[in-house]
Amino acid sequence: MMQTNKESFLHTLSKALGREAIPERPTPLDLPNDIQKEYYQDTTAQALKELFIEQSRTAGTIIHECNMKALNDTILTVASELGEGPILLADDPLLQQQQTVAAMSDRYPKVHTWDSSRSREENINCAESAGIGIAVAQLALAETGTVMMYGHKGCGRAVTLLPTTTIFIIPSHSILPRLTQSMAWLTDQAQDNLPSSVNYISSASSTADIELVRVQGVHGPIKIAYIVIS
Repeated sequence: MMQTNKESFLHTLSKALGREAIPERPTPLDLPNDIQKEYYQDTTAQALKELFIEQSRTAGTIIHECNMKALNDTILTVASELGEGPILLADDPLLQQQQTVAAMSDRYPKVHTWDSSRSREENINCAESAGIGIAVAQLALAETGTVMMYGHKGCGRAVTLLPTTTIFIIPSHSILPRLTQSMAWLTDQAQDNLPSSVNYISSASSTADIELVRVQGVHGPIKIAYIVIS
């Protein structure tokens, strides 16, 4: 019955478009230009970083810059500004290299790492009780002040979604112009299999559905901070 209704609907639609029969496949999209690819194409890496910082601050995101040597000190500074522990870190090569867990443990009594050897429930409970989550962004988008996060065995979605505050580490070379370039990047990565989830995050979770009153932390962190590594 549903198939018959579908064919009847498509036949009516095709007839209205002046077609004698339903096409076997969609007509390829013919765009008159590539403005979505050309926008920001000549922008320098420095200008993209500055645009990303500007757009992030406009969205209410706290943002800091530092070099790699100062990363741990900057994380500690931002964490002290935003809230209290416990701390939950993604199991990321960059954080491992910088020995961030040890640096955080000197300041906070409870520091945990997302551990794929533990059960899902254990990791989720750890994320729910965390005051601050820390993760490394896969990419960032200058146009909207957005970060893109992979969900993988070292960093489940809960690392950035469940803690009260989330700190995203963003290497400056990972800042792309806009969504168009990130989609192209994902297309290239698809050859090696994509992760279980890909999330785009633009500022702290908020809504203004009720009487246009903006409320933060509805379905995600109340506060978000970016640390851009030059």
